[in-house]
Amino acid sequence: MYLFGLNNGAVFEGSLSGTGIFNYASAAVIVGAGVFLGTVLQGSYTAKFAERLGPLNFQDGVVLLIVQLVLFYAFTKVNLPLSITQSFVGGWAALLVLQGYRELVSLNWLVLWWILSPFIALAGTAVLYKALRRASYRAKISTVSYLVRVFALLSVFYTSFVLGANNVGFIAGVFNLNILEIFLLAVAAALGALAASGMSKAVGEDLIVVGALGIVSAIVGGSTVLLGLTYLGLPASLTTVTLGAIIGVGVSSKPRTFNTRYLIMVLLSWVLAFLLGFAVTYALDLVVRLLS
Repeated sequence: MYLFGLNNGAVFEGSLSGTGIFNYASAAVIVGAGVFLGTVLQGSYTAKFAERLGPLNFQDGVVLLIVQLVLFYAFTKVNLPLSITQSFVGGWAALLVLQGYRELVSLNWLVLWWILSPFIALAGTAVLYKALRRASYRAKISTVSYLVRVFALLSVFYTSFVLGANNVGFIAGVFNLNILEIFLLAVAAALGALAASGMSKAVGEDLIVVGALGIVSAIVGGSTVLLGLTYLGLPASLTTVTLGAIIGVGVSSKPRTFNTRYLIMVLLSWVLAFLLGFAVTYALDLVVRLLS
C-alpha cells in the first residue's frame, strides 16, 4: 500500500500540493483518513465483486501480490501511473485461466466500463471546469483563492474516500481484511502519498500544466465517476478516470499545453496494466506450479 499511495496518490494529492495550496504532510493525513473511512463505510460494494470472480488460494494470493509490487515499483520508477485495479484483475484472470475457469463473464461488463469511464470523466470534467471558470470571473480574486483552498482540501478527502471505497475495498474483500488491517493499509497509503513529489511533477507538470481550479475540477470529476462505478459494484481505476478528467480540463483550456509524448505513454499504461498483470502473473504462477 505504500507503493499504492506513492503511485496513485500522486495523481491527485501530489498535483494539488504542487500548486502550492498545501504541503505534502497535511495532504497525506487527509489521504490516510479518507482511504480508511471510505474502505470501512463503503468498501463492501466492490468487495462483493471479488466473490464473483472466483476462488483465490494462499499460493495464488502471494503470487498476485508479488506481481503487483513489481509492477508498481517499475511504473513508479519511470513516473507512470499504474491502475492497481486493472493489473490486479488481469493477474486474477490469469490465475483463473490456469485453474481451468474459461468463462470469465464478470470481466466483460467490467472491461467495458474501464473503456468508457475515462471518456465520461473527460466530458463531465470539461463541462464542470468551464462552469467553475466562468463563475470565478465574476468573483473577487481573494474570494476565488479562498474557495479554491477550501475545495482543494475537501476534494482530496473526497477522492481518498472514493479510492478507499472502490480500490481498497476491493483489496480488502479479496483478502478478507479486518478493520485493523484496513487501518494499516490507510497509514501505508498516506506515507506513500507523502513521498509522491516526483510522481506529482510527472502528472501535474509533465503531462499538462493546469491551475489549481483545473486540478480541483479534475479530481472531483474523476472521483465522481469512480463513485458511480463503486455503487455499481465495479472496481475501477482512479488513475484512469482522473487522468481522463485532467485531459478534459486541458481540452477546455486555451492554450492547450499537453506533453504529447507523455500523454501517449500514459494511454499505453492504461492498456498495459491489465495485459502485464495477466502475462506476468500467468508466467510466475506457472513456474511456481511446475516447481511445487
